Amino acid sequence: MNAHRIIVSTAIIGLLSLVSACNWDKSTPGYVYMDDMFSSPSLEAYEPSDRFADGLSSRKPVAGTVARGEVLYGLPNTNEGYEASKGNTEVPAFYASMNADDGKVLYNQFCSHCHGEKGDGNGILMQREKILGVPGYDKTRLPDITPGSTYHVIMYGKNNMGAHASQLNYEERWKIIKYVFGMRDGQQEVSVPTMDSSATAVKQ
Repeated sequence: MNAHRIIVSTAIIGLLSLVSACNWDKSTPGYVYMDDMFSSPSLEAYEPSDRFADGLSSRKPVAGTVARGEVLYGLPNTNEGYEASKGNTEVPAFYASMNADDGKVLYNQFCSHCHGEKGDGNGILMQREKILGVPGYDKTRLPDITPGSTYHVIMYGKNNMGAHASQLNYEERWKIIKYVFGMRDGQQEVSVPTMDSSATAVKQ
């Protein structure tokens, strides 16, 4: 009988301890098992934080590391790098089979306000004279651009155009480029070599 009472008492005490450990009110600390999991310390992008010396919550990747899903780019942000990019040495193998229309939505979001919905360089910012000298993609005005050189400009920017590497991921950049050359050539087939993986690489 005593053993039975001990078991019941132990069970009751354990149950009460478990219930008392649950903190349903996040506004008070209470006693919570693994509090960091119950009340996540995660931060929103651009939210100030005292966790780091610079007071920022958004972190850059550690120098020398490559994030999962990140693809390396082998040409530098120089005039020589731009000229080398015209050789299409960094164009991926999947580019040739991409559907040009897959980049239309992205192009309209990130490019058309300057380059125009038709790629004629007459976007809304040009019409309102907020920015001038934006080129169209026709072969007369830009006769020597290639998918590779267009990617280089998206990566680093050129003249008045800033870099878009932080706004567009690797695949999205190529979708836009395929759409641009679909407008430029009136077709989707563009023959290009595959990426040279032996090139000296920087992060994209």
